Amino acid sequence: MRFAVDTVDDSGNDRLYIGTPVHVSDDKLHLKLRDGEVKLDIRKIIDWFQIDLSEGGERVELFQR
Repeated sequence: MRFAVDTVDDSGNDRLYIGTPVHVSDDKLHLKLRDGEVKLDIRKIIDWFQIDLSEGGERVELFQR
């Protein structure tokens, strides 16, 4: 399922990514986008929300435990 993930860069600019979380490693969230993949520094993520519901119709966490 997809999430919208809002990040901030070193200059203070916001950037919004929409994609499916793949995994977290080395303090980076690997997010599968429509046309590729991006690795986001989890310390720079300022907000996120779930776009799609799971197959069971429930909410899930961005960072799976």
